[in-house]
Amino acid sequence: MMKKQILSIMAATAMAAGLLAGCGGSGNASSTAADGGAVQTGKAADGKDTQGTGGKIPLTMWFWSSNEEQQATLQRVLIDKFNAAHPEYELTVEYRGSVNKDMAVALAANEGPDIVYESSPSLAMSYIQAGKYADLSGYSEQYGWKDRIIGPMYDSSTVEGRLYSIPMGLNVIGMVYNRRVLEDNGWSVPSTLEELTSVMDQAMEKGLYGSVTGAAGWRETNEDYASLFINSFAGPSEVYKCLTGEQKWNTPAMLSAIETSSQWYKKGYLCSDYTNFGWGEAASILGEGGAPFFFGPLKFVQNLSAYAVDEHKDDFGFTVFPAGREGVDPTYTIGATGLLAINASSEHKDVCAEFLDMMLTNDFVSGISVDWPGYWGVPLTTLNEIDASQYEGLTKSFLSGISEACKAIDEGNFGYYCSSYIPPQTFEEFVAIDGVWFGEYSASDMLDKADAVFEGELSSGLVPPVPAQGK
Repeated sequence: MMKKQILSIMAATAMAAGLLAGCGGSGNASSTAADGGAVQTGKAADGKDTQGTGGKIPLTMWFWSSNEEQQATLQRVLIDKFNAAHPEYELTVEYRGSVNKDMAVALAANEGPDIVYESSPSLAMSYIQAGKYADLSGYSEQYGWKDRIIGPMYDSSTVEGRLYSIPMGLNVIGMVYNRRVLEDNGWSVPSTLEELTSVMDQAMEKGLYGSVTGAAGWRETNEDYASLFINSFAGPSEVYKCLTGEQKWNTPAMLSAIETSSQWYKKGYLCSDYTNFGWGEAASILGEGGAPFFFGPLKFVQNLSAYAVDEHKDDFGFTVFPAGREGVDPTYTIGATGLLAINASSEHKDVCAEFLDMMLTNDFVSGISVDWPGYWGVPLTTLNEIDASQYEGLTKSFLSGISEACKAIDEGNFGYYCSSYIPPQTFEEFVAIDGVWFGEYSASDMLDKADAVFEGELSSGLVPPVPAQGK
């Protein structure tokens, strides 16, 4: 059984590598190593200690290859503070362009860093089954993590009631909008689907994009739209029934949602240059006023930093996507921007838990959001206590948006992000939603394929815990 589980870990890296670029904003990240590999920090490639500094005990954490500014921000706001508070230890971070693949290989050999990064709860399942993550339940009780993390996100990090990881950010889908574009054209922030499509129709008549994003070089961007449509149009309750095996994916509601996504694509609502743009181009167009909306995860705002300056610093806002049909409420579709866990092979679990605890604070979220807004929205129950009005620009927009979302989610209003809740092989079938848009196969064909694959992954225990809506 263990051999089969380890092979599952290795197979899952195809999806994991796909999710990696989305972590930093679809190509926004860069590695400081010339070959895109690890930054050297006095650790061997397998994560074993090779030296200490001044007699200190070395700790390691592997992370995706964020850019130099992001690395400096994380170092200042978290790593340096942790090291100062624990003078007998020295935590260093290795930024790896192939972090998911590297992690799979290292953990399979009972090696790797002390602090483990993974992209989503669904990808963590194989590691947990194989005993590669330390059980954090005792630390959760010690530090009160269950009361500090919003319920659905805490539950998603558990297996059979035991906690194995910490969600480092809330990946919530909604609408990022350019306030200036809306105001200049006499448009209000839409709260209904009819208002939204009306604004997009008018925008396209004026030569603007209805909305903007793109999957050039990164097909996995498709999952943002797949997540949006199955939750906002079919509805979270329908997605929940599919994820728990109560019903098949190919249902009338799901079929209608996928077909609607195709209709929107053909109308240009999902960006008429979708296949030619990445997030960098999308940020440029939205930032320079070429579109009113971006539909997708809130973490996208980290790409707008260059445009939210001077008189444009307050141009951008975020809100929930309108309900797609009668009987469905406006829904915050949620997942994790990433997870942090403790390597079961680490000899320093207690101090690693102290590191995770330091991250689970309003001070950390507000502090890192000043220079890196968008990614580190740790889903805390206390985020509404942060006074966003003391900030400006993207920091203010992000903290306001994430606080609003966390409140709604903690009250039971949420949907299910594909990459967080759908297991790896089934996930690939939802990434293939563009085949429906291009007329290569029907929505029914796509969902039939998803059903065939999902049945096996569900029976293998690869679906993470799926929190139910409502309190």
